[in-house]
Amino acid sequence: MIDFISKLITDAEKRISAGYYDIDKVEHNPISLAQKIKTATHNAIIAEIKPISPTRGPLRPQLDPVATALKLQSGGATGLSILTEPDNFGGSLNNLTSIRPHVKIPLLMKDIIIGNEQVLAGKNAGADCILLIQTVLSRRGINATDLIRKAHDSHLEVLLEIHDNEELKAALTSTADVVGINNRNLTNLIIDLNTTPKLLHSKIEGKVIITESGLETIDDIRKMGSHVDGFLIGSSIMLAEDIESKVREFVLA
Repeated sequence: MIDFISKLITDAEKRISAGYYDIDKVEHNPISLAQKIKTATHNAIIAEIKPISPTRGPLRPQLDPVATALKLQSGGATGLSILTEPDNFGGSLNNLTSIRPHVKIPLLMKDIIIGNEQVLAGKNAGADCILLIQTVLSRRGINATDLIRKAHDSHLEVLLEIHDNEELKAALTSTADVVGINNRNLTNLIIDLNTTPKLLHSKIEGKVIITESGLETIDDIRKMGSHVDGFLIGSSIMLAEDIESKVREFVLA
């Protein structure tokens, strides 16, 4: 079986070398994703614009990024996760820069970030928050603290994604603004929705925590609600015929 994490890292290194992340700056006043999650009136849903899934294939490969973002915002999304990783998820930095002027909610740059060039690209593209994946950083011998500091110096928040108890303990003592528990094992891409409740017996005070991957139904949201502050949902929204209504369904679950 292919080690998917190794592929993600190799692809990211190639993109950095090719200058993919060298982009012009979009002017933008930062919006706090962490604060929006904490103050959400209903379920805090981070809706993901994800054209392709490595496991499901094309989801919405020909989507109009701005029109899609506006529908997700109208559906009540607390924030938007924008895939900027093109090789495995069909993402694009252009999607992020084009969406930025049209929405008033925070944007998360979702990519395989392993270097300062990518952090700067997030800032230049108009993101409010960037994703760091602890498993990726550990595999490459990168100290999360250094990239978090670089992000904060650029007025970006950080969503630090973890998958196991050891990573969770480290994340809770980090300066990351949001901790995301990924129910998917990125090595083999298997989803286990018990991952989040196994790691969290109840909500942890003092740190904003969300759950990611595999959330398909209202029942999934309700079961996770006592453990986390928010939810990042991609594939099930992208596959819905009416994405605005699908987001609203999750928000009001």
